[in-house]
Amino acid sequence: MAGVAEKFVNSVREFSVTPSNIAALSNFITKSYDVLIKCPLAHLDNALETLLPDQHAVGILTILLVKYHQLMAGSPAERRCVSMEEAELNKLITQTDIFVETCNIEHVRYVLDIFNEMVHHCAELLIERQTGARAIPIVTRAITRIREGESQLTALHSDLCHLCLCTKTFKPALPFLDVDITDIQRKGNLGRFDSKHFLLYYYYGGMIYAALKNFKRAAFFFEIAVSTPCSAVSAIMVESYKKYVLVHLLAKRIKPAPLKFAPAMFTRQIKNTGMIYDELASAYASSIQSNLQAVVDKHKDRYEQDGNYGLVKQCIRSLYKKNIQKLTRTFLTLSFNDVANRVHLASSSEAERYLLEMIEDEEIYATMNQKDGMVEFHDYPEKYNNPAMLAFLQQQERQCMLLNSKLSECEQIITVTPDYVGKVASYSRDDDGPKPGPSNLFLGQTQDD
Repeated sequence: MAGVAEKFVNSVREFSVTPSNIAALSNFITKSYDVLIKCPLAHLDNALETLLPDQHAVGILTILLVKYHQLMAGSPAERRCVSMEEAELNKLITQTDIFVETCNIEHVRYVLDIFNEMVHHCAELLIERQTGARAIPIVTRAITRIREGESQLTALHSDLCHLCLCTKTFKPALPFLDVDITDIQRKGNLGRFDSKHFLLYYYYGGMIYAALKNFKRAAFFFEIAVSTPCSAVSAIMVESYKKYVLVHLLAKRIKPAPLKFAPAMFTRQIKNTGMIYDELASAYASSIQSNLQAVVDKHKDRYEQDGNYGLVKQCIRSLYKKNIQKLTRTFLTLSFNDVANRVHLASSSEAERYLLEMIEDEEIYATMNQKDGMVEFHDYPEKYNNPAMLAFLQQQERQCMLLNSKLSECEQIITVTPDYVGKVASYSRDDDGPKPGPSNLFLGQTQDD
């Protein structure tokens, strides 16, 4: 086997990585993999030591992937990575980390699917070993190196979000989540992007924002997941819808409207699988606390089984706050006891806690008099006449202009796609018929609709 590894190293040194050699490179990797998978780890390590990351990136990547496949093969209980020595694990992670940091990234982009698979396995291995935090800097660096812009989505974004959820360290994912995605990285710029990674990114991202109580952003992420065009309904989309309903209630305190851009196939299926969440949203919209509590008690086991009971309990608290907000539109002053009675809280002290929390979060504007047990409600204090508000409005204006520019760019791209050209050609045969526009072509509409 030592001869096999040595032969591979010699071939890698002779191989030139150029665009014209991509097909030959793919065949070389496939043939090499079938042979290398049988080599002992020690021989693979010896081969790695003789290759340079800046010159032989594809060869090193192939060997690392083979090592991960050897360790991750079989059922979870039978995998070698479960019982491998800590020193052996440290060596592999160090090799991966050094490669990600120093490899020739232009060579790696020719075999992007192999690079992504290697990083996937690294993250999966460390999660199984319950040391997922070690993979976060590796995956973060990998994303930063392979993407071609901050707003480009890669197949590794979902791995980073998954690692952050598993380790409950959300901060490393936020610089990536806070940037709106406007581009998707294809495999080697030749293939398609796996929809699973797209859906998981928005699903995991929504969960991270929900954990941080940024419910508005969480609802946006879950809405993208459930609005993704599909030929078959994914379980990820179904779970995203369940959480979407709950975080929408928490973000806006109203029942979500039917999703305009959700695929028809998904809309039909969700009527059954999401029924208990729609029922909860209807009960919430009634603003009657007893109705909401009855629905929660009725379906509590299902909510717990889905892992959403924590969000459901927050919806119960949210309805109390919604009803307190309604009081501010009617009354100028109220006693804590009156607040408790009107929103059906257990005691005046509980009403006081809710009022204090809402004032701190700027959900209401009021002054509390604990001595007299009274609260005085105030109007929204913003006068829109200060530098901070002007800066905010200017920032929103810049974002709108950037969005408009991006939409125009997308429309120009659509007009030269074969699908659009073919669609226009089919309509041109009938001069009196409606003509499709680039912006509504893929929505199945025409300009007259």
